Formats: sequence, C-alpha cells, structure tokens
Amino acid sequence: MDILDTAQDGIIVPKDKMVDATRPKNTGLVPRGRGNTMHIFITVLIVIGYFALVLAVFSVLLKVVFRVPREVVRKFQHIGFAASVFIFTERCDTWWQAVLVIVIFGATIFFGIWLMERSRFYQRFFVDRDSSGGELKKSALIAMGVFALLFTLFGGVLPRADNEIIIVAVMSWGVGDALAALFGKYLGKRKLNSPGVDPEKTWVGSVSMSLGVFVAVMIMLLVFAGEPWWAALVSAAIISIVSTTIEAYSKKGLDTLGIPLGVAFTLYGLRWFWILVLGG
Repeated sequence: MDILDTAQDGIIVPKDKMVDATRPKNTGLVPRGRGNTMHIFITVLIVIGYFALVLAVFSVLLKVVFRVPREVVRKFQHIGFAASVFIFTERCDTWWQAVLVIVIFGATIFFGIWLMERSRFYQRFFVDRDSSGGELKKSALIAMGVFALLFTLFGGVLPRADNEIIIVAVMSWGVGDALAALFGKYLGKRKLNSPGVDPEKTWVGSVSMSLGVFVAVMIMLLVFAGEPWWAALVSAAIISIVSTTIEAYSKKGLDTLGIPLGVAFTLYGLRWFWILVLGG
C-alpha cells in the first residue's frame, strides 16, 4: 500500500480508488456479506481455533514432547499471540468489527483461563509466571486491550492511517520482546545499568531486539505496505530504536502496552513526514 493510501468509511482503500467527494456518500460500512452476524461469529471461531492450536497444542508439544525450556515456550506463545493480528486485519473490514471480535474473544479467553488456572492441567502445560495463576490472564487482557485501541485509533479515528501500521506495531512488540527476552536470558551477562532502565535488561537482549525489529519492520513495510525501499529503511531504523528504548525502560510487563503504541504513533508520524515534508 502506498504511503498516501488511507481509510474511507472505515474501509482501507487505495487513494486511486477512493470515492469522489462530490458523489453520494456510501452508507455501507462493509462489503455485502462481510459485516453480518454470521461472518463475525465465524471470525471469532477462527480466532479461538488459532489460539487453541498455537497456545495449547503446539505449546504442549514443545514443552512435553520436545522438552523445550519454559521461557522459550512462553516466547513462542508470545509471537503466536502477536501474529493473530493478521487474522483481524484479514477477516475484519472495519475497525469496529475488529474491536467487536476482540472484545468477544477477550471475554472468552478470560473466562477460559479463569476456569483452568487452578487445575493441574493448566499448571503443567501452560507457562504462567505466577504459580497461583493470573499472570497469563492479565497479560492476555492487556494485549487484547492494546489490539482494540490500535484498531480504534489507526483503523477508524486517525486520518491517513491503515492496517499496515497496526501490523507493524503488534509484530514489532511480538518479535522484539521475544528476542530481547531469550537472547538476554541465555546470552546476556552485561546489564544496561542506566538510570530508570529495568535492572534485568542486558546489552545482548537490547541489541538483539533492535536488530530483529529492524529486519522485521523492513520486511513488513516492503511486503505489506509497499513503501519505497528508502522510506522502509529509515522507518525501520527509527522504529527499532524507539521499540528497544521503550522495552528497556518498561517494567512489570508495561512493554505490552508501550511498544505497540509507541511504534504505531512513530510510524504514523513518519507517514505524515513523508507527506508534508517530502510531498508524499
């Protein structure tokens, strides 16, 4: 998608296909057959099935069959959770439809984890840092809240925003945080030791995150957003620095909130920079 592409009536459309302002306004928010109750219900089932596969089946195989360390399994779940953004952007044609699916799914997953977290099955197969349960449920709800906020802001409220901003923001968090945690935990020895920085953060973890986010964002901007290579290069470099800085200063899991929003607003600002300063 060109950096000048935008949203009209809640649907992401290329600028060359936008309806002329002099024509009667289309009051339909979604294409026929895509906004009905059945479509939303099926989308919720797809999301539930995806999470059951990624967070349950694959995680059990990794943990029980292949004896993968708990933290690695947890970060696999983390990336899998972030990748669900592709389902929302593909299946939902408007921001409010995405938010509705997220709210329904969020309530479902909260109730499901609440029922299971006291069981032996949950304690054996799920990776929850709180032995009494609650941490995984809290993290999932925060992430779902961030998803809903991103779709509301960059899918419906802000002009010249699009789904690519949401995808880049969520995947920067998913990939970057996983790399920082894994490389920092297993290879990091030297702490950052800077005022205000989380004392557990390491140089290896931060550098790994910065490089990983740079590569991931560069690919996403070229493939999904169709941006010029020079714009993708500059954007990826800036976003990698922003996301790594937010991650280093975030404590008690606040990176789940800070990284996606920080990246989204950074990329949104860069879009306006290309438009206003460089003429698009």
